[in-house]
Amino acid sequence: MNPIPRHHIHREEHTVRRDFVFEAAGERLAATTITGGEETEPDILALHGLGPTTTRHRTRYLLDELAEHGHSSLTFEFSGNGESTGELTRSTLRRRRAETLAAAGRLDRTRPPVIIGTSMGAHLAAWTVPELRPRGLALFCPATYPAHAADLPFDGSLVRPAYHPDSPAYAALRQFEGDLLIFGARQDEVCPPEVIEGYHAHARRARSVEIVWLEGCGHFVHDWLPGQESLRQQAVQRLLRLLAT
Repeated sequence: MNPIPRHHIHREEHTVRRDFVFEAAGERLAATTITGGEETEPDILALHGLGPTTTRHRTRYLLDELAEHGHSSLTFEFSGNGESTGELTRSTLRRRRAETLAAAGRLDRTRPPVIIGTSMGAHLAAWTVPELRPRGLALFCPATYPAHAADLPFDGSLVRPAYHPDSPAYAALRQFEGDLLIFGARQDEVCPPEVIEGYHAHARRARSVEIVWLEGCGHFVHDWLPGQESLRQQAVQRLLRLLAT
């Protein structure tokens, strides 16, 4: 891990990126805000998935385009990933839930947020619905874990994602009253279609639910989608519609 400076600003043609760190439960978490020309406070929170090599930059190809349309975001690395401190093998879902809430405390407080979650990050996005009351959820290849997995360390003890009816993500999603957008991969080798069906079934109070199936895509959607120009633009347009609510 190479810690980033406490504040580092990158100015590009249409966007401004600010790298910084914030503290959560004794760890220093590396984060980036991505804004457009007006540099508004972020109301989008992006949560990455599980894995030793994943970083906060995995969804930059989407967040940069959203910023160009005036939507600011915050993305960060959970402890044990990327430039954040901590050990991945000591992390747990409950710890990452707390880190999600800490990051959300840095969002624009004048309106409910939109949370973008990928795989494990989607599980966390749904699980934090009772506290964050988001107006929208955008979930990519969402995973779910059972209730008893909340405190299992990421040292090989964590249960594999699958359809778990007792998942805290499903339980929390029953309170969700915003718009739910799910991108599922037809060739997902990690999370079966039943997981997405479960998200749909438990979003009973959602204002709207849209499920987009990506043909030819495996679980690692953010490795695949950037190279699919038409589908990538369609994904951006769907996200923009979600953000407009």
